[in-house]
Amino acid sequence: MSRIIAAIDGSAKANIVLAWALDHAGPEDEVVAMMVWNLSSVSGLENPFANLNEGRLKAVHHVKSVVDQVSRERWAEHRESVSIRVDVRHGEPGPQLVQASMTADILIIGGYGQGVTSLGSVARYVVPRSDCAVTLVPLQEHHDLKKEPSRV
Repeated sequence: MSRIIAAIDGSAKANIVLAWALDHAGPEDEVVAMMVWNLSSVSGLENPFANLNEGRLKAVHHVKSVVDQVSRERWAEHRESVSIRVDVRHGEPGPQLVQASMTADILIIGGYGQGVTSLGSVARYVVPRSDCAVTLVPLQEHHDLKKEPSRV
């Protein structure tokens, strides 16, 4: 049994990362849809005095909606169901994902371009510090995902 962490961000393409994790998970694997949020990452809460509880609720709602969307797509395609656990944390994404990597077998992050020089700031932080394998999934449309993602 492997523990697979799919790093979900606030983008509209977060479902691609989770879909890739589920497509590559075995029936006994644990898939964790993990979002690390802070006030700057939750839409509508840019005010530093905003209610932290409201921010957490928005983050949980976002992750659950991504899980629901990907699960419905898999169900509609008659694909094997895989159990997903939601993990929402407050803080800076890089350090929190590195901490989570200590108990994971693989960490999956959305990649924004080709090559190491075009990695996003979170991937640049996580890749050299992770305690597990990191897979970068390109955040293009689903039909472009036939290519294998980069393994770091």
